[in-house]
Amino acid sequence: MNTGRYIEFTNRDENILRGILHEPPAGKAVGVCILLLSPGIKGRVGPHRLYLKIAERLTPLGFHVLRFDFHGLGDSGGEVAEVALADMYNTVQGGRYIGDTVSAMDWMAKEAGIRRFVGSGLCGGSISALLTAAEDSRIECLLGIGIPTALDGGPENWGRSLTTGQLQELRGGYLRKLMAPRSWMRLLTGRTNYSVLWRSLRSKPAAPAAVTPASASPPNDNANPRFAPAFRRVLESKRPMLLIFSANDRLHHEFEEKLERRHPDLASQRGHLYETAVIPQANHVLADRSSVAQLLDHAERWLIRLYHPRSPRVEAPCAPQGG
Repeated sequence: MNTGRYIEFTNRDENILRGILHEPPAGKAVGVCILLLSPGIKGRVGPHRLYLKIAERLTPLGFHVLRFDFHGLGDSGGEVAEVALADMYNTVQGGRYIGDTVSAMDWMAKEAGIRRFVGSGLCGGSISALLTAAEDSRIECLLGIGIPTALDGGPENWGRSLTTGQLQELRGGYLRKLMAPRSWMRLLTGRTNYSVLWRSLRSKPAAPAAVTPASASPPNDNANPRFAPAFRRVLESKRPMLLIFSANDRLHHEFEEKLERRHPDLASQRGHLYETAVIPQANHVLADRSSVAQLLDHAERWLIRLYHPRSPRVEAPCAPQGG
């Protein structure tokens, strides 16, 4: 097992950031580092040691893998001032950790001579990678895992921002449970979210027609205003993306509804400049072995196609543009 080696570096505010660098076997390095950026408030290990599993799978392919704690998290220096989790998550989606990610790439360039990167991570790690890629072209590809497109409203507002796709899924689930005694007991004892139940039963399938960019921002919408511009900038620079979602997670519905349907010009690039994959039965943190295995298979196939020098199917990714 490639357990990696401990490293530390400083960010722009002189906070010490600490992490682990996994290096490929001698003679197999492709000169590219995969940045596994911390998800939300979680540290560099990831939920259920997910990041260690990813590093173990990808280093034999010749990639360096760097995972580190952002400032204020884990073993790194700095503080987090926000009290509410929703506030913290929204600052992440607003680019809170762009600077830390740039500092990590600067350190890799100076200490390891690597200037080409794949931005990656679960949830908040993915949005940090995307927002950084929009500003720094050293991130030449994006491997997003459960990337969020909407701002967090907190658990008390969960039902208010459900997507049409998720409402349809919930509707089917409620109807299937009509024959289950336990479900009726939950309903009668007040443990069901009646507002969500009613909304799901009233919901209609989403209209297939795409919304034009001019009407892409309905009032009081919770779409992250930084997502679409960053996504557009990465696509316009011809940098490929693979976005992997979990089936039992609202995020893949949000991506379809808040990005693809509102920006048909971007959606037209699916299958060309970006690809998506949905892992059946998986939850947000990919808690079971089967989900992790499918995630790793998707990631490995995509990366081999882009980078592996011995594969006859390889197409060289776009050349890095500095930064």
